Formats: sequence, C-alpha cells, structure tokens
Amino acid sequence: MNALIILAHGSRRAESNQEVVSLTEAVNAISNQEYSIIEYAYLELAEPGLLQSIDNVIVQGALNITVFPYFLNSGNHVKRDIPAIIETASVKYPDCDFNVSTFIGMHRDIPGLILELARMK
Repeated sequence: MNALIILAHGSRRAESNQEVVSLTEAVNAISNQEYSIIEYAYLELAEPGLLQSIDNVIVQGALNITVFPYFLNSGNHVKRDIPAIIETASVKYPDCDFNVSTFIGMHRDIPGLILELARMK
C-alpha cells in the first residue's frame, strides 16, 4: 500500500496549518488512488509531526511511503532535518520503503507560477 505525506513547516497560526489540511484534501481528491493514503504532517509548531504521521500510515497498512516536502528552498529542514527523521523511521520500520520527493521550489513551473500569481492583485 502506498502513502503520501505532505510535509509543511507548521505555524503558530491555525489558519496557516488549515491551509495544509485543505491542500491535502485537494490532492487526495485528484489522486485517482495513486496513493491509498494521503496525509499531512508538520516539522514544527503544529501536530501531527512527521514521525506521528508515519506511524499513522503504517498502522493503516502502508509499506511504501513518500514524503513530499512542501518547502520552497533547500534549507536545513530539507537538507538535514527531513533526512534525519526518515533515517529514524527507517530504523523503526525496516520493512517499509521510504522516499523523499524533490521539494516544491525545484519544480520547473515555479517561475511561471510566480508570474501568474503576481498578476493576481
């Protein structure tokens, strides 16, 4: 069973965290069952944390887990923190296959998206 975890930074602002929940629901609505389970997690300031979400999807039967870093840049969270958490999860769940996708800021359409959004005044 395949799972996707959309991983955001997390915020003290509840409305910001709700945006991630809504995004996860929207991704799930168009996924065409590519992933049996789609959940969200936060690195800081909000729950569930990434390890908690990993536990949740494994309890539901996931054996292949993809983490999508919903981050714009390759800062310490992307380069250091997320890989460390995945390493911890890999030790805890050696029978699971963990993958971390490229972070959103690397997508080839980001420049066009910036221009499109800049026009929305």
